[in-house]
Amino acid sequence: MSQPPSRRRVLAAGAGVAMAPVAAACGNPSEDPQFSQVRPPVPGGEVALTTDVPVGGCQVFAPKGTVVTQPVEGDFRAFEAECSHKGCFVASSTEGHIPCRCHGSRFDLTDGSVLGGPARSALPPVEIEVRDGRIFTA
Repeated sequence: MSQPPSRRRVLAAGAGVAMAPVAAACGNPSEDPQFSQVRPPVPGGEVALTTDVPVGGCQVFAPKGTVVTQPVEGDFRAFEAECSHKGCFVASSTEGHIPCRCHGSRFDLTDGSVLGGPARSALPPVEIEVRDGRIFTA
């Protein structure tokens, strides 16, 4: 007859399950299936529709490696979506900044500058053109 697991073993197993999402969030973006098809921005390539980007927020377009922001209505900006801290991808947001999903850095919607660390460098800008409700890399 087998014995029930000890209290210590149950607690250790629970801690491992609880920490799994934290460990996954700190992983390498190239190992994340969501980002397995990420490519650098392609000049002239369509990135998104203007309606895809919230006013006062940002939207990540992972296959394009780009985050597009709309700080105020009709003003679109774009940056490389890889955080300058450890290379994790930033996240889409309606909170008035560009957040990093891994370590909590925050970037400005207008110029990609660091609003809060641990990142120390701004997100590099990506030149875009807006035509007929569509956003293209320049």
